Amino acid sequence: MGICEMSQRDPDGPVQQCIQRMEGKLRHLLGVPDNYKVLFFQASAHAQFAAVPMNLFGRNAKADYINSGFWAHRAVTEAKKYGTVMETLDLTCSSCTSYPPVSQWNLSADAAYVHICLNETISGLALHEDPDVGSGHVLVADMTSSLLSRPVDVAKYGVLYASSGKNLGPAGVCVVIVRSDLLDQELSQTPTVLSWKTQAACSNVYNTPNIFAIRVLELTLDKLLRKGGLPAAAQRSRQRAQQVYDAIDNSQGFYSNAVEPAYRSHTAIPFHIARKELEAVFLKESTEAGLYQLFGHPSVGGLRVCIYNGLPDAALEAFLQFLQDFQKRYGG
Repeated sequence: MGICEMSQRDPDGPVQQCIQRMEGKLRHLLGVPDNYKVLFFQASAHAQFAAVPMNLFGRNAKADYINSGFWAHRAVTEAKKYGTVMETLDLTCSSCTSYPPVSQWNLSADAAYVHICLNETISGLALHEDPDVGSGHVLVADMTSSLLSRPVDVAKYGVLYASSGKNLGPAGVCVVIVRSDLLDQELSQTPTVLSWKTQAACSNVYNTPNIFAIRVLELTLDKLLRKGGLPAAAQRSRQRAQQVYDAIDNSQGFYSNAVEPAYRSHTAIPFHIARKELEAVFLKESTEAGLYQLFGHPSVGGLRVCIYNGLPDAALEAFLQFLQDFQKRYGG
């Protein structure tokens, strides 16, 4: 019998033991303080777009949202169903290619929390440092596409969450790290399956977990630990991203990325070809060359390469060579 076939109800059984080991490894990698709970949910980060306001609006149904792009906007749309949302900073315009200082975020003094998405995978806009919003604000961060790519100062956040499918292994589990004093602020109508307080009290087994995704996440953490932890992951992520940006920036305008260098994503890099009609040719020929799914998000088009931790260096090298060869063929 394999672990995926076993019950989660045995406190000494392999499922709960796996969950406990994984929590310990996450705490070690991220330096999670003792006054934080590490929780595991199903239904991906989309569920947390609703769970965040439901778990934090119990005393004050008002929140600030940094609308940095597609994913932040989805979180805004969901939160508006449960309370008052102020979009204190809007970075969704095509000319918004950087972040202003925190002092210009126009944060409310009476908001229950401030929500931010630290890495917008569609526009490629990212913050690579943990924002300091001050002790008077509870910072909530969607780190779905950036968690485990760099060290994180968890103490600067009240809540951070990230679903798998990027750096955390295959889709099926969502990590929520929440400060313990925030566990008693949920709305009365919060579904039990989305309740942080309930999941914390049930040792992450309120309902049957996706043990396959959890086990693969544990193996992913093991690999990160063997390879030097998050400092080493951050160095590799920066270096690999810089290789892509150098190829784009040195293409004499054949390829382009509009984001200011300091705010460029290290994991999801969108780009365009100056002659737009060549983008379809690029996709066709890259697929024929064994390089798959380099299309941009349907909402914006263009092209995109994702270089999460699991992408082998050889795959990136093949992509970079294809970029160069394609420009030679069509750049004249």
